[in-house]
Amino acid sequence: MEQVVEDLENKMKQTDERMDSLALQVGNIESEIFSESGEEIEVNNLLRSVSEVKTNYQNLRKDLMEVQDLQKQLSTSLHVQLKLMQTKFNMLKEKLPHAPSSQAKSGSSKLGPYNEEK
Repeated sequence: MEQVVEDLENKMKQTDERMDSLALQVGNIESEIFSESGEEIEVNNLLRSVSEVKTNYQNLRKDLMEVQDLQKQLSTSLHVQLKLMQTKFNMLKEKLPHAPSSQAKSGSSKLGPYNEEK
């Protein structure tokens, strides 16, 4: 489970970096398109930039799907551990009522160091 958490953290960090990079690329394209400097836009460069953004966006989607898969794995692992703990708790809970009653039966006729006779 620790490995799943570590993988999830690493993948989320990587995905966050891709999102930042993608946002920067889109911002650069927007500034190029809406530039008021009177420069002529080179269509080939613009198409290349848009194609790169599209590829990076597809990679980002892939990363996000991997993050979701890791989250599901972690959730499943936590759910299994919770069920296991509930089972152990119930087993211990069942044993507890038997311990005091058997002790009371065996120890009721004997006087212990803290029992006083009346």
